Amino acid sequence: MSNVKSTIEKTMSLTSAEFRRSLARLTQDSTAEMSGDAAKISYGTGSVAIAYEPLADVTMGGLLSLPRARVSLSFEALDEAQQTEFLAKFDKAFQRGGG
Repeated sequence: MSNVKSTIEKTMSLTSAEFRRSLARLTQDSTAEMSGDAAKISYGTGSVAIAYEPLADVTMGGLLSLPRARVSLSFEALDEAQQTEFLAKFDKAFQRGGG
């Protein structure tokens, strides 16, 4: 097991409330410490820290305003396979309607 740390940042269209709802889905089967718009989740051989940072809304075509946020996932002591597996779970938990 390595003690490697790595971070992935995603720019996402979601509000703080949407982030917390999706985070609850993600952590329902995990040990997690949550505090506001951040969480530390035990996973595999290590942990993942997830943080939400609101950004300025983006306006498209002058008519549609969408929320934006930077979501950071910091992996500690997870190998590449565990990170890939966690990211798949993250993407599924944060997936919204659409085609």
